Amino acid sequence: MIDLTTKIKRITIEPGRRILITSDIHGHLSYFKQILKKASFSDNDVLFIVGDMIEKGPENLNTLRYIMELYEQGNVIPLIGNVDAYRLKIIHELSEENVQGFYNYILNLRQWAGTSFYEELAVECGYVINSPEDILLSKSAVINHFKKEFNFLANLPTVAETQKYIFVHGGLREKNVSDNSDKSIFELTKYDAFAEKTPHIFDKYVVAGHWPVVLYGSEIPQMNPIINHDKRIISIDGGCGVKKDGQLNLLIIPDINSSVYDISHISYDEISTAYAVDEQRPSKESVYISWLNKEIRILKKDKEFSYVEHVKSGHKLHIPNTYIRNEKECFDYTDYLLPIEKGDKLSIISKNSKGCIAKKDGIIGWYCGNLSE
Repeated sequence: MIDLTTKIKRITIEPGRRILITSDIHGHLSYFKQILKKASFSDNDVLFIVGDMIEKGPENLNTLRYIMELYEQGNVIPLIGNVDAYRLKIIHELSEENVQGFYNYILNLRQWAGTSFYEELAVECGYVINSPEDILLSKSAVINHFKKEFNFLANLPTVAETQKYIFVHGGLREKNVSDNSDKSIFELTKYDAFAEKTPHIFDKYVVAGHWPVVLYGSEIPQMNPIINHDKRIISIDGGCGVKKDGQLNLLIIPDINSSVYDISHISYDEISTAYAVDEQRPSKESVYISWLNKEIRILKKDKEFSYVEHVKSGHKLHIPNTYIRNEKECFDYTDYLLPIEKGDKLSIISKNSKGCIAKKDGIIGWYCGNLSE
């Protein structure tokens, strides 16, 4: 059986080396390679990959194998995430009782990302997954063929502690690192809204992924890392793989002895870009609707837009009909007007008759001016 127990690793990082941290790659190999290129990643850097390397992306197996290759260099420290761990667990525990649920999950991933981790494994073993029975037929071959990959994932640390920073995918349940050793791997890799819910003020800064940073906001959606100095938590998940407008973030600590105020970040996505021709002032009032507060009440529906009331906030706004689901819910959306200067580079998420929904420097909102392609 696969060993999915909590593992804590302590690492000493020499001064003079940059520390790079990313998380939640979710099978987006091109994002991962491009952000390392953008950061000029070298042998002198130390790279932490804080979990969720696979699933929800187009190249799950290739992403895992690429990380395994990097790991051999000695300066790359991957940690296990909840998706990585859950995938190992369910593959080894597949049975007639649970295979239908797993098959339904694969179908959902196929619709979202075009593929899934298990499908990629099965194809390499000569199987095509078109039914729950195909999963059970392929299980033994998959487990035997991918022992190396599965053992790699299972042996990854759950928590890594350095002189000044702690890395964990979800979050720490106890303030002292050692006190988390008896917690299950899933308690530490899946800690929703860690920076809000934890009661602790940590002695060292804790760098975590798992919870997309955009979910910490209620008015202006933004995807960039958040440093909570009060609790000493740094949240870095840019929503890659789980948000259509998400990005892969890379935190950059110049040196182990650097001040936390010297930390910077870069990000990468593959959304088409354009340049703003006109200036635009930001709106003073806005709302961000996420899956945490997606309920709406339609007040008036026209051909392209509906005028609605956001149930949680009471905020009234126009929403493109393409963002409305089942007449009662809204996909991730904001009515925030971005602050725009002439020549600003924008990632264009969607266009309509009123303008476009775009991302500028990690912040999402509306731009209603002209664009230069």
